[in-house]
Amino acid sequence: MIQCSYREVIDGLNSGEIKSIRFCVNNYSHYSNCAITRTEQMLPNGKSFCLIEVTLTKDSSEKTTFLDSFIENTKLFKMGKKGKFTLKQLWPQITVLEIIH
Repeated sequence: MIQCSYREVIDGLNSGEIKSIRFCVNNYSHYSNCAITRTEQMLPNGKSFCLIEVTLTKDSSEKTTFLDSFIENTKLFKMGKKGKFTLKQLWPQITVLEIIH
């Protein structure tokens, strides 16, 4: 288990300091193997951009991609009758398994 704050992770992803993070939502097996990865892409004209891809399930059935920066108010997690939640709302229930810089 890796100790880090929500703000450290989001700022690291948006700045490019963090390339990938793996995590799980405690006591919720559906979200036991989540990942956020940042990749740099190059257009044919030489301009670059960044994709931040959030994959919440092993089968990739719950996947969201952001252009250039993570949009924090996006409700990524569907928790049944409890509703939908952002990463920030669930952060206290998240265990970070790996961070790649």
